[in-house]
Amino acid sequence: MKRPKSQRREDLLNASIEYLLENGVADLSLRPLAAKVGSKARLLVYHFGSKDALITDAMLGVRERVQENFAALVRNSRDLKPSQVVQAFWAWATSKQHERYLRLFFEVHGLALQNPEQYGRYLEGAFTTWVERMGAVLPATLSRTARRALASLAVGTVVGLMLDYLSSGDKKRTSDALAEFANGFEAMLRKA
Repeated sequence: MKRPKSQRREDLLNASIEYLLENGVADLSLRPLAAKVGSKARLLVYHFGSKDALITDAMLGVRERVQENFAALVRNSRDLKPSQVVQAFWAWATSKQHERYLRLFFEVHGLALQNPEQYGRYLEGAFTTWVERMGAVLPATLSRTARRALASLAVGTVVGLMLDYLSSGDKKRTSDALAEFANGFEAMLRKA
């Protein structure tokens, strides 16, 4: 059941997002979360419907935050080539300050793939919203099909390298790989 939006709900959601970014969801229990965000477990259920719905709403909020940072990067760097946008976003996402977003994304994405009935709202658009955002920075001269395919390639490559980086801790190797991809991607765009 969808709950009405209220300022209290939004405050609880934002505090819950911060909690999840710090603690993840693997051992999430509503009581410690509620205590940390200044509420009671039953009130979290009232506002969100269930623990899974709270996680989904939080992850949609996290995705919105990260995508807004991507959009701001694009707005503030209008003269950048698409490959430079990819590299700038990589630098933002893999910084110590923002790496926690990546960890949470991969953790919840794995849960969502295992339990799509519980986290289906999160899976909807998990990649397609990124493909749309990336497609918007590609040259307008590309056909819609080419833009979507190239945006999918860019998003898939970056996500794969992010998972590699988080798994291996090898930022130099994965950053070098991203730079090589960005150079090749720029060449693909010129040919398309």
